[in-house]
Amino acid sequence: MRPRIRLDIAARPDLGDPAFMRAVGWSLPVSAFAGVLVMVWTSGWGGGWARLAGVLAFVVVLVLSAGTAMALAGGSARGLSSFLAPSGGGSPSQDDWSYEKSLLARGQVDEAVSALEVRLANHPDDVALCLFLADVHARNAGDAARAERLFLRARETPGAAKAHDYQATTRLIDLYLGPLDDPARAAAELGRMRTRHAGTQGALHAETALKRLDPSL
Repeated sequence: MRPRIRLDIAARPDLGDPAFMRAVGWSLPVSAFAGVLVMVWTSGWGGGWARLAGVLAFVVVLVLSAGTAMALAGGSARGLSSFLAPSGGGSPSQDDWSYEKSLLARGQVDEAVSALEVRLANHPDDVALCLFLADVHARNAGDAARAERLFLRARETPGAAKAHDYQATTRLIDLYLGPLDDPARAAAELGRMRTRHAGTQGALHAETALKRLDPSL
């Protein structure tokens, strides 16, 4: 039995990914304001303690606000990886699919999938929606084949951003190394990640995974 290799590209923040850096940029002003406010409020503790409290407040608010930005990215409902699915490309979604997410939370997967498929039929150029639906098929509905088609469709949609390509490629690698068990196509996607997204953490992981698949590379 062939050992499975899992490439967890989204396990840590990717400083090379533009969506991640945008969210950090959004968070910095709020975090800086919170840090200054806490320093003023704790000034009676002494200069050293006030500065320490300000730094801690800055870090905590940065983490919380960046986490909120990740959640609002709305691409894949999986922590940091939702950062990889910014809105944009074609007709943008008008919400964060809260109705469908509530169905998923109640275990009504078929109903959620049906509602999302209708949305996508009405907005065929919505890349973020396509990525989200693909992820639902892969993670909730257990339909890896449909997920594969949607991830491929998302990155081929006119107007798809490089961040969309990054997310779709990451998830295709997971599918080919996992439920679809297709090492040849996994290697092709790893090669795409390595070349198209050179310099990112995903490309570094892809390099390692390719060597595991084929030590001659």
